[in-house]
Amino acid sequence: MKRRSVLFGTAICVTAVILAGCGGSSSADSGSMFKSESAPAAAAESAYDYDTYAEEAMSDDLYEYDTTAGSNSASGSGESGAPSDSEIQSNSNRKLIKTVNLSAETKEFDKLISKVTERINSLGGYAESMNIQGSSFDSSNERRTAYIVARIPANNLDQFVQSVSEASNITSKNESAEDVTLQYADVEAHKDSLKIEQKRLNELLEQADTLENIIELENRLTEVRYEIESYESRLRMMNNQVQYSTVNLNVSEVKDYTPEPVYEETFGERIRNGFLESCADALDTIQDFVVGFVSFLPMLVVLVVILGVVFLIVFGIIKLITSIVKKTGKKKAAKAASKPVKAVALPNPPEKADQKVKDEAGDNK
Repeated sequence: MKRRSVLFGTAICVTAVILAGCGGSSSADSGSMFKSESAPAAAAESAYDYDTYAEEAMSDDLYEYDTTAGSNSASGSGESGAPSDSEIQSNSNRKLIKTVNLSAETKEFDKLISKVTERINSLGGYAESMNIQGSSFDSSNERRTAYIVARIPANNLDQFVQSVSEASNITSKNESAEDVTLQYADVEAHKDSLKIEQKRLNELLEQADTLENIIELENRLTEVRYEIESYESRLRMMNNQVQYSTVNLNVSEVKDYTPEPVYEETFGERIRNGFLESCADALDTIQDFVVGFVSFLPMLVVLVVILGVVFLIVFGIIKLITSIVKKTGKKKAAKAASKPVKAVALPNPPEKADQKVKDEAGDNK
């Protein structure tokens, strides 16, 4: 330990001698390492200053929280830059990203959607997205569903959730809060450190005397500006998420609400509920049949007319063919009747033939 102290003291003395020999007279601001009274001296030191500062700028030491030149951060940091963990824990103004997931049932779908939209606007929020699917129960048995992503000011979040709960039947609810206070302070500190580096690089750029140094400084300045914009974008995003809580709302259209609390039905209740459900289904089936029949009636009338016309045409064709066949038969019969009939000798009947044989036998005797 004693040896390290001696080496450390020796290093400090050597550094003081080098700075005293090369620095010249300092400017009115004793804390600045970039300014001098004469331009030649500044130009002589510019290359050395940039090399040493570039190593310092790229090191992690520049981004430590205990920097002394940064402005107060949005999370309440004081003269020492970003606050420590203990200071943040004791600060009541924490940065919380709140998210609420709701699942709701309603018998009046259109009315609920209209009320939710109106409530979002009245509380100063906005609907980030809204998706509605399905058709009404009046036209089919398919239920409608809606998925709404609402952004509500954090101080009005409880009012919005309460309004949805009063206007519908909440089946599930989930709330979460993400604490980004430390993350916000870290990003803020990085941004402030980059701004310090940007200021120093601009001062070095004014004193640079070679093209190589100018190009290197400008390249680093471009990188620093890009990083600053990136950190500022992250800060804006976190501020928006903190200021506007997110509500994911799922809405389902139902005929009957989900009973709550859920209990085990008895045997008699199961029989009664099953019978009532069967009666309701039968009534729905009859209604659907009547509605379908009445809706199809015009088409049925047109179909009957078409079938009647086809039947008449086929019947007429068959009748015509039958009459033609009858006329042809009558003509053939009349023609056959008009021809003379020739006498044809009929053979002897069997009795007369036997008698003739007997007579011939008697004659022979």
